[in-house]
Amino acid sequence: MINKKINNAKGISLVSLAITVAILLILGNVLAYNISDNLKLEKLKKMQNDIENLRDKISSYYSQNGKIPANIQYTNINQIKEAGVISTAVDTGEFLVIDLSAIENLTLNYGQDFEKVKQNVENVNNYTDLYIINSASHNIFYVEGIKVDNDVFYTNYTAKEIDTMAIDLRYVDNIKIPDGYYYVSGTKETGIHIKSNDNTKEYIWAVNSSKIDTVPNNVDITTSEKEDFVKSVNGYNGYYKSTASNDVIYLPIENWSLVYDKEGTYQDKNGDIAYIPQGFQVSLVPDQNTIDSGLVVRDSKNNEWVWIEVPKSIYSGTTTNTSYTAIETAMQNYAKDYRENGYTDKFYSIEQHGFANATEYNNWKNSMLKSVYEKGGFYIGRYEMGTQTKRTATTVTLTTPEIKQGLYPYNYITCSQAQTKAKELSTQGKQASLMFGIQWDLVLKFIETKGEKTQAELKTDSSTWGNYNNVSFNLIRGKHLVGSTWNTTTTYTKPASGILLTTGATTRNSTLNIYDLAGNLREWTLEYTVATNPPCTSQGGYYNIGGSNNPVSHRNANATSDSLIDVGTRPALW
Repeated sequence: MINKKINNAKGISLVSLAITVAILLILGNVLAYNISDNLKLEKLKKMQNDIENLRDKISSYYSQNGKIPANIQYTNINQIKEAGVISTAVDTGEFLVIDLSAIENLTLNYGQDFEKVKQNVENVNNYTDLYIINSASHNIFYVEGIKVDNDVFYTNYTAKEIDTMAIDLRYVDNIKIPDGYYYVSGTKETGIHIKSNDNTKEYIWAVNSSKIDTVPNNVDITTSEKEDFVKSVNGYNGYYKSTASNDVIYLPIENWSLVYDKEGTYQDKNGDIAYIPQGFQVSLVPDQNTIDSGLVVRDSKNNEWVWIEVPKSIYSGTTTNTSYTAIETAMQNYAKDYRENGYTDKFYSIEQHGFANATEYNNWKNSMLKSVYEKGGFYIGRYEMGTQTKRTATTVTLTTPEIKQGLYPYNYITCSQAQTKAKELSTQGKQASLMFGIQWDLVLKFIETKGEKTQAELKTDSSTWGNYNNVSFNLIRGKHLVGSTWNTTTTYTKPASGILLTTGATTRNSTLNIYDLAGNLREWTLEYTVATNPPCTSQGGYYNIGGSNNPVSHRNANATSDSLIDVGTRPALW
């Protein structure tokens, strides 16, 4: 019986055995590959952590000593040059070995050859397990590099993302130590204590967490400096106050990175990423250089733009950059709280937006959808579109607009005219345009997700932060239109009535560095209304109506011929 069972049992053939062995070998190779790949990535991560650690420590050292801890020159950098990560724009100084012995409480994964260099300085170029720093840009490089497959990484960015912005190390808690002063003690919250180099003057950092439009009474400052002081305090959330008088030091406000010599990405201190077009600069002012606070950039003509982040996580895994319907649907679902039934981004007539036909309109929209999908966002004007001279009627010449503070709003313009003028702001191969309706909704979703405004402030009543006729607030800059006359005074209290303002006239009317989105002017978009007549959509509220009647999410239906005092526009850029 036993023999019968054995004879009838199904054995393993040589073919099956060969297949099994092959599968095991494949699985073994995959496992080995994954382990090897993970080890390489882990090494790369360790180098990146080293560089961040070094930058933080060197920044503290520089703030207290006024110099970087490095003095031994290193010239064996041909491999790093060939990798394309050395910027000809900012890495203009000598490359120096970082003196690790001068930095306290420092733990690194690499850089062990520094001890050998100390014992044998004349042969410094023979060592590669070293961290070096450029004396001009303060960018840090690992000489030996970390190899991952066919690539070698020498710093915490790639050739495609070459760092064209020099690093200023004179900071404590992201607050700059002014030239001519040195750091003594303290933090931003407790008060950063600084002294002049000759020890004759002392200042303490005074925190001012809320936005201001007027100068505090206990500050001694000239009238001509008031506007700059207010901008600085709002940008840095504070200023240096003398310990002996009402004298103050406020930090410079017009701080910009060097011009990006090719398109790339910018990573803020929180690790968030934004796309930067070639020829643009990034603001260095603390509340303007992170995505969470509203990242500000400017183009070659000094027009200012704010990055609107659109998370890539909103798309399904099968979406590609030409899946236009899927991309638009994902955006609509993401911003559904701000959509309005019946309004849609589609072509109606040449008079509506100036497009010759539906194909031209859709090609324009698809280019926007593709760009936003690929780059993770788009830019909008920091201010409403403006001009240097005031517009008083539809007959005034349609000049090229600008996106800057202190301009007259670009009103008395039809929707199709506004699209034509917005296109003139195109730069560096990037398209400027009126926003599509979905872009307007994405802006509001961005503001909500960053915690700046509640849905009620966006959908129900925007009076708390917009220029409407039912609110009063103070002005210290800009002009205001009363009746038919533009006025300007050093300080002015707007009454609870309708008054049109020049662009960026008060920080009260801004959020995430976007000015006058609520109130001031309704803004033309490329959206089509629920009715064939009138077909044009303007969005948001305006200065001569209450914020509960026209909150920022509100849609207005306008005729193609409408050219009004209270309708302007804000362009997008992609």
